Amino acid sequence: MAREIVMPALEMSQEFGKMVRWLKAEGEHVQKGEPLMEIETDKTVVEIEAPSSGILSAISAQPGDEVPVGRVIALVLTESESRAVPPPTTPISHPPVARNDGGGPTNSPKRQTETEAGNRPAPRGIVASPKARRLAVEHGIDLHHVRGSGPDGTVSVADVEALLPAPLPVSEPKPEYVVVPLEGMRRTIADRMQRSHQQAPTIALTTSIDMSRVQELIRASCPAGGAGTGPSLTVTAVLLKAVALCLVQHPRINSHLIEGKIYEYRVAHLGLAVALEDGLIVPVIRHVETKTAAALQLESADLVSRARNRRLRLEESKGATFTVSNLGMFGVEQFSAIVNPPEVGILAVGAMKETPVGIDGKVALRPMMLVTLNVDHRVVDGAVAARFISDLKDKLENPSCLTS
Repeated sequence: MAREIVMPALEMSQEFGKMVRWLKAEGEHVQKGEPLMEIETDKTVVEIEAPSSGILSAISAQPGDEVPVGRVIALVLTESESRAVPPPTTPISHPPVARNDGGGPTNSPKRQTETEAGNRPAPRGIVASPKARRLAVEHGIDLHHVRGSGPDGTVSVADVEALLPAPLPVSEPKPEYVVVPLEGMRRTIADRMQRSHQQAPTIALTTSIDMSRVQELIRASCPAGGAGTGPSLTVTAVLLKAVALCLVQHPRINSHLIEGKIYEYRVAHLGLAVALEDGLIVPVIRHVETKTAAALQLESADLVSRARNRRLRLEESKGATFTVSNLGMFGVEQFSAIVNPPEVGILAVGAMKETPVGIDGKVALRPMMLVTLNVDHRVVDGAVAARFISDLKDKLENPSCLTS
């Protein structure tokens, strides 16, 4: 019996799914459990397996189509059912025919003209339509050199035009703007950020952190001679470890607000915001507080790479208890980020910049980094947020505890 393939719901609030591509062609045999198609959600691209074995048939969703969840987009037929379906008939296309003076068909009017003109000797006198004569005079064409294709060798306008140089292409003016529909990932982000901005009153706290010792820690981790078994640490890896330890110490910031209840987490599942061309995706690193900075470096690099290629597994893009957004690599020194519900906090990280600071009565250049903590003021008081960001500053300025 035929098995219907429907657009699946991959998330609770999902209403539509976008078809990316079919991994099997219509009429091809598919095996139950093998990858059949790729569907795009607002976070990632997911492979969907064939629900049964048989012949893929009746595909109705094409790449790029946004289809309502639950709609039938194809069938998987049994072998007997596929044999019972008649093959599609391809209409036979007949070339256009033109009738000659004797009433018989020729291949086409153009072909007929070429044949007659090619066999007709050049006329002694010039017979041309008035319009053809005017066109020839305008362009300096000698009608003696024009082979007429009309009756008795009459030169037509088309015969003269065939000798004219091709006109230069006219470049169309560039449009002043391009309309980009607010859809897919961009629409989901817009809806969530609007709800967050409207519903969650937030406060923002900013501090400046001296990253000198973090830089020393990173230099010390570099393999001798520039070669080794693994990559050196990055600022992001050290920062994630510091944030996770602070979240465990301040669980109110490591919370979800859902239907009037606060869920304080005792583990740190950190979302790492990754910019894409068409939006933002947040892969999640779980149990960050238990992992070394070196392990976090490897895991974050892998997740970011797959996030940019839209190849995250669905479970890798949800469940964050807190988010870190770093725009330092773009030269942004300071910014404020919007909390992503049901989370109650997000950390915005700017670029490190050599800045003159006073140390023991003297001025010195130090690599300073501005970080801004945004929190949902319904859940987090200012004093709680201040203690969190103060502890984060202390850990990054004294990072010996961040390598284990």
